[in-house]
Amino acid sequence: MDLTELNNSQIMLAIGAAGFIVGCVLTRVLHNSGQKSGKHEDPRNHKIRELEADLRSVKRQLEGTEEELAATNEEFKTAVATLQHLRAKVAEKDEQLEKLDHDLKGSVAKTRELRKELQDRAEDRLREHVRAMQAETELEVTRAGSEAVMSEINRLQEERKHMTNTMKALGDHFKADSELADTDS
Repeated sequence: MDLTELNNSQIMLAIGAAGFIVGCVLTRVLHNSGQKSGKHEDPRNHKIRELEADLRSVKRQLEGTEEELAATNEEFKTAVATLQHLRAKVAEKDEQLEKLDHDLKGSVAKTRELRKELQDRAEDRLREHVRAMQAETELEVTRAGSEAVMSEINRLQEERKHMTNTMKALGDHFKADSELADTDS
């Protein structure tokens, strides 16, 4: 098999395998040399490496904490801005609520006044209706009385005519009798 016949993925696989093998060999060599040198090493160097490792760990924690603090500060600023915005909205809604409450109280008062006026008008209308009924009754009584008076007047006029006719007839009769008596004498 020729190297030119290999495709890119095969070449990359070969390079990766070679790198892995070289890394394993180097790790082994360094590990063995570290163990040999570690036997003769000063304990203070070990303590220094531990402190340096702790320092690096603390620095990483500090960086993480600073990032969290920055994020928390941003969240806090956002929360404060939102709170201020919400307070402004609440104040606006409170003003609207007060205005609506004032309008409602005015409407209730106006409704009471209109209800009172309507009640007064209903009472007046009822009184006027009663007065009209009384006046109608009086008118009917008056009409009945007027009709009775008119019928009495008509009866009296008829009686008067009858009496006038009777008196004329009697007057004519007395005239005739007096003429007869005058002619007899």
